[in-house]
Amino acid sequence: MNKTMIMFSALRAFRVIAVVSLVVGMLTVIFAVVAYVPAHPQFSILNTYLSDIGDTVGWPQIIFNNGTILAAPLRVMVVVFLLLVLRGYDGRRPRFERAALVLAVVSAFGTVCMTAVPYSTGPAVHKAGIGLYFIGAVFLQSVLGLKMLKIKELPHMLPVLSFFIVVCFVAFLFFYLMLQSGGDVRALSVFWEWMCFFSSMLWLAGHLVFLKEE
Repeated sequence: MNKTMIMFSALRAFRVIAVVSLVVGMLTVIFAVVAYVPAHPQFSILNTYLSDIGDTVGWPQIIFNNGTILAAPLRVMVVVFLLLVLRGYDGRRPRFERAALVLAVVSAFGTVCMTAVPYSTGPAVHKAGIGLYFIGAVFLQSVLGLKMLKIKELPHMLPVLSFFIVVCFVAFLFFYLMLQSGGDVRALSVFWEWMCFFSSMLWLAGHLVFLKEE
């Protein structure tokens, strides 16, 4: 099998996993919100963390936590196949690929920790999971964005989407840490957590649109 065929196969696999991840992510949040709102009519993206929904006993918790945990390995698979696609453009880069895979696994592990252990059950584990997930995602999207920026054949929108995730995740971490230290920034912290979700979904959708067979 020649290089073009391998790249095409990797791209098709990437598209399938990206579509599944996008559907799982969107439906998880939509159905969890629908289950959450009847008992919490004050819901908005300025006062309700996604983790608040995951910490609400009953269907909101069941839907959100199970969907989020399912999405964690899917995200790792997305990165694996994206790396194979990038290899078709830039050749094999072992150090870059290992770094990206490690960061993807760390971020996914953080997702599982903060989801499987809600804040009300184990705040220390939940906060550790937040750190692993968000910091892992910042570094992962930074290295992916820089790599895609160097590949002239790729649309510039792809690294832009990665750097947009970095901005959203850094903003959330900044305001979350301010909130933990006593700052009156809960609304900003909540808003940027939702932006982290939206930017991640936009990243998947954007790669489905702009990453094409050469």
